Amino acid sequence: MARKKSRKMRGSNTYGHGRKGRRGKGRKGGKGYAGLGKHHWSFALKNPEFLWGRYGFTSHHPKEEINTINVGTLNEIIDDMVEQKLALYDGDKYEVDLSIIGVNKLLGKGKATKKMIVKVKYASEMAVEKIQEAGGEVVNA
Repeated sequence: MARKKSRKMRGSNTYGHGRKGRRGKGRKGGKGYAGLGKHHWSFALKNPEFLWGRYGFTSHHPKEEINTINVGTLNEIIDDMVEQKLALYDGDKYEVDLSIIGVNKLLGKGKATKKMIVKVKYASEMAVEKIQEAGGEVVNA
């Protein structure tokens, strides 16, 4: 049986292996990020931000953000929009450009009871039907 050097070599930096002995990263558990999935796992869990990078693709032409409004909601707020001069009322029809309030899609939930000419970039088929049934129209802006 080999003798233990730990008791006799206390106080010695090299434990009897010279200045260069055991310096191939063998005493540290590996070089670099070796052992992250095994014996350095707790270190990996504590420091995830610099051990694993981001994957996938970066879109340099991001998708357009879609802001929506429903026909029923537009029908309710159209009078307030006229008061705030965000829409026009010429006696029988309302005219509104939804891009002014930052909306670029009209959806079909709710009822349209007022005649409206709505300028909007996108509109669902149901929204167009409901506006037309009320006597108005949807213009793609």
